[in-house]
Amino acid sequence: MEELGIGRPSTYASIMRVLQDRKYVTVKSRVLHPEFRGRMVSAFLSHLFSEIADYSFTANMETELDNVSAGSTEWKGLLKDYWERFSKYCGDARQWDVRKVERMLEEKFCPILFPDLDTDSRICPSCSEGTLRFKVSRYGEGYFIGCDRHPKCKYIARTLSDEDDENETSEQIPRSFEPRLLGVMPDTSEKVFLKQGPYGYYIQVGEDRKGASQKRAPLSEVKDVDSITIKDAIELLQYPKILGKHPDDEHRVLMTHSKAGFSIRHRGTLAPVPKTQDPKKITLEHALKFLTGKNACLHLTMISVISTN
Repeated sequence: MEELGIGRPSTYASIMRVLQDRKYVTVKSRVLHPEFRGRMVSAFLSHLFSEIADYSFTANMETELDNVSAGSTEWKGLLKDYWERFSKYCGDARQWDVRKVERMLEEKFCPILFPDLDTDSRICPSCSEGTLRFKVSRYGEGYFIGCDRHPKCKYIARTLSDEDDENETSEQIPRSFEPRLLGVMPDTSEKVFLKQGPYGYYIQVGEDRKGASQKRAPLSEVKDVDSITIKDAIELLQYPKILGKHPDDEHRVLMTHSKAGFSIRHRGTLAPVPKTQDPKKITLEHALKFLTGKNACLHLTMISVISTN
């Protein structure tokens, strides 16, 4: 990364930590080893976000941001240019359904997925009629090789051929999490559920209804889902929470909660609440200090507004 001009030495540790937390890589004997999930994410981004995923793009962006800091580059123009290009890539990616992504990944990783089979001879050993295909499980929790005649044929084979995954079987493929009823809201008697989505666990008030938007609250860190109670859920559902008005412009100062944790928000500025702080004890005075601290940053929605103007 240093040779390519990506990041700064002070950011390398946090980058490595994120890669490990998301199970993109593992560390063995102080050496990074890519996981199959990491390889697939890399292939997806390289295929659909080729410019953004290129090493030179990140390196050039680092230089541009240094220029902004030095005052030689106008930051609104830089953000507008980036957002226009990034939005186009996002729009193109939305046109890809999961089956198209599966076919692209299957083609990319065919030698790994089917090391002992020719491309045209992946006949299902169970029904002898279907073809073995690479599939992404519900919510993207796992990846497996199964028969394309599913659900008529329920054959599932191994997912990986890496040496460290020799003992993995279809029984170890992650299964979808069944929604769990935690209780009811004290004021409305609506049911409160613990659910799992593509980005982790979350709390939802009410059952899914077509055309209706249910109130939800993400869980930032869950070590034991069985320990989540209705009291925990009600506590999280109170966010975003108004702490007061900013003395400079009378706009609301909010404390929000996301998968990343608690944050303070004022108009387009977002500041994380330190994990050492108890969110229940955060006051407007604390929030104002966070908003002027070194960790405060421009929120993504404000970048979007800039790009449209």
